[in-house]
Amino acid sequence: MTEAASTTQSKAAKQTKINGNEKDKPQRIISDPKDVAQLVMMRIDHVNTKKDELTIAVKGLADTAKQLVSTYAKQQAQIAILVKRVEELEKSVGK
Repeated sequence: MTEAASTTQSKAAKQTKINGNEKDKPQRIISDPKDVAQLVMMRIDHVNTKKDELTIAVKGLADTAKQLVSTYAKQQAQIAILVKRVEELEKSVGK
């Protein structure tokens, strides 16, 4: 085995350990540039898919946060109105 092939195989082994799929993915050496390009494009597509899923999730969280803030503001306004009414009632009872 050449030094470059050994390095490629070593890097692939480290990557599968990082991903937690050490037993799932067999080691292979890619030497054809077309195969390398295809693998890179597959990885890019995978990352873009995950990015799209995260974008959708973040937008959902933002929408939920907006609804919570709006509801909280309405409740605070209602509490302020009730505080004024209680103060007016206490003044009228105290007279």
